[in-house]
Amino acid sequence: MKIKVKVKEIVILVIFIVVVSATAIFIKNMIRDKKQEKEIEALLNVEFNGTPGTDVGSATGEATSSSADENIQVTGNAIAVIQIPSQGIKGVVKEGTDNQTLKNYIGMFKGAAMPGQIGNFSVAAHNNIYTEIFRNLNKVNIGDEVKVTTKTTTYTYKITSKQTVSPTSIEVINNSDKREITLITCNYNASARVVLKGELI
Repeated sequence: MKIKVKVKEIVILVIFIVVVSATAIFIKNMIRDKKQEKEIEALLNVEFNGTPGTDVGSATGEATSSSADENIQVTGNAIAVIQIPSQGIKGVVKEGTDNQTLKNYIGMFKGAAMPGQIGNFSVAAHNNIYTEIFRNLNKVNIGDEVKVTTKTTTYTYKITSKQTVSPTSIEVINNSDKREITLITCNYNASARVVLKGELI
């Protein structure tokens, strides 16, 4: 009888510990997400005033109006702002993929095409350290849209492929004769790379 009581108490204690731990992790993640959201918004210099932006109507790079919710201002030495609305991904693009750049920004690979141009606009960002800009990149689906806003135009790409490759598969950032985007981040344990490709629409 005493043994049964002890087993019951141990089970209750384990359940209590699991519930408390799960709650603590949830609260910690929620606080972290809010903090990161504020940091990213500060970096983006976004004004929520509902001013329409511009979009690309064709592969020629001809701009047309769009009903954007935000008037994104790309300032300083930033190249662009990338947004993936389906997963709430948003980040400033700067040149370089060194550790200092990737701490707070999406880094554009050396030799990559500029947004909207013929070639491969290839970029990378962290998913599990610093601002974790690409934390949900693995949840983006084929067909999802990627908005790339430069100082003059907003380009829209549509995701056409999604794959996991080895860290040495650098051919994914090779230039091409298409107007494409390549988005790269690590998988959960950094043993591989999650690669999404899209084409300008």
